Amino acid sequence: MAWGGVCHKGTSPPPCHPPNSCDGSCAIFLLWFLVCIYSPPCYLNGGTNCHMDRRHQVFVSSTYGDLAEERAEIIQALLELDCIPAGMELFPATTEDAWELIKSVIDDSDYYCLVLGGRYGSVDSAGVSYTEKEYDYAMSQKKPVMAFVHANPESIPVSKTERSDTGRKRLQKFQEKVEVAHHRKTWSTPAELGGLVSRSLVNLRKAHPSEGWVRGRYAATDAMIVEVANLRAQLAEMTASAVKGVDSPAQDIEALASGTDPYKVSLTLQEVGKKETIKKTVTTTWDNILKYVGPALLNECTDEEFYAKLRLCFYHAAEAEFRIKVEYEGIVLPIVVRDQIKIQLRALGQMVPGMKRRAVADRKTYWKLTELGEKRLITAQAIAKPVKAPGPIDTVLKAVLPSGTLQAASSSSEN
Repeated sequence: MAWGGVCHKGTSPPPCHPPNSCDGSCAIFLLWFLVCIYSPPCYLNGGTNCHMDRRHQVFVSSTYGDLAEERAEIIQALLELDCIPAGMELFPATTEDAWELIKSVIDDSDYYCLVLGGRYGSVDSAGVSYTEKEYDYAMSQKKPVMAFVHANPESIPVSKTERSDTGRKRLQKFQEKVEVAHHRKTWSTPAELGGLVSRSLVNLRKAHPSEGWVRGRYAATDAMIVEVANLRAQLAEMTASAVKGVDSPAQDIEALASGTDPYKVSLTLQEVGKKETIKKTVTTTWDNILKYVGPALLNECTDEEFYAKLRLCFYHAAEAEFRIKVEYEGIVLPIVVRDQIKIQLRALGQMVPGMKRRAVADRKTYWKLTELGEKRLITAQAIAKPVKAPGPIDTVLKAVLPSGTLQAASSSSEN
C-alpha cells in the first residue's frame, strides 16, 4: 500500500510505504512533507498550482477619449474577476519617455487586452500609434492576447472616428494585422464588451495559466529558497537510494530461472489456412522474453502494451519451434501466465511499477525497466562482433606455436 494524494501546493509525494511497514522510505515521505510545508506556495511548480488569493494583471490597450465608457466597463469586469487592470489611466501624457514605463507595465502584466474602435490614436515620431506599439511589444513578449473589434464601424459617431484618410488607412491595416494573428471578437455596446472580456479572460486563464500576483507573506525569501533547495537535494538523494534498492532483486538470482533458462507454456495454436487447432507446448527463454518486452519498458509501458509484446514473443517462438505458420490472433496467453512472467521479472529485479506522474483520470497500470534489467537487455540483445574465421596460415601457426602466442600477436597487430 502506498501513500496517495497531493499536498496543498499541488505536488505529488514520492513512492513510500506506510509507517507500520517502514523500510526507510517513509523518511523520504517525511522529507517531501517538509518541503511542502516550508516551500512558499508561489515557489513550488512555478506557482501555477497554488490555491490562494492570486490576482492576474491585465493590460488594457486602446485609444482613450473615444472609448472611455468602454474602458470603464472593461475595468469593472476585470475587478469583478479579481484582476488588476493596467492601462493609460496610470500613465502621464504619452511621450517617448513614458514609453519605457509602458513597456515595464506590459512586462509585469499576465494578459493583454486590445480594443479597437473608430480611432487609430496618437502616433509617435515614426507615425505608429501608441496602441499599435503596445500591441507589437506585447506580441514580442509572447503575452496571451484578447482582441476586440467594433462590429459596425459605420455606426460609430463621427466625433469618435478618424478624420484623416491616413489615419483611417493605418487603423484598417492595424485591424487586419490583428485579425490575422488572433480570433478576435466583435462588440457593439460598452456593456456587451464588458461581458465579452469576462468570458474571454476565463478561457484565457485556462489555456494560458500565469503566475499572477500574491500577497507578500506568501513570497519566498532568500533564506527560504536556500532551505528548500537543501531539502530538495536531500530528497533527491534519498529517492535515488530508494529507487536503487527497488531495482535490486528480491532474492538471490542464482536460485531463480533467468537468462537462457527455458520457460514453457501450453498454448492452443491454429495454423494459417486451417480451421482445426492444436495443443502445443511452446518453449522460450527469459532472455528472449526480455528482448521483446524490454524496449517497451525502457520508457514505461501499460499492461496492454506489455501483453502485446508477450504475445509477439510466443507467436515467433511457436513458428520457429514447430516450423509452421500460425494465426497471430489465435495466440492467447492465460492470465496466470502473464502474472507469472511479471512476478518473475520483478523477482529478478528487471522490472518495477512505473513512477512517472500522469493525469488523475489515467487509471492504467504502467511498468518500467530497472537499471539491472537494462543491463541484462543490452547483454542479451546487443549485436556481437563477428569472429574472424582462421585462415590456412593461422591453422599451421596454431599447430606449431605455444598456446596464446598467436592470439597475442594478432591483438598487437590490430593495435
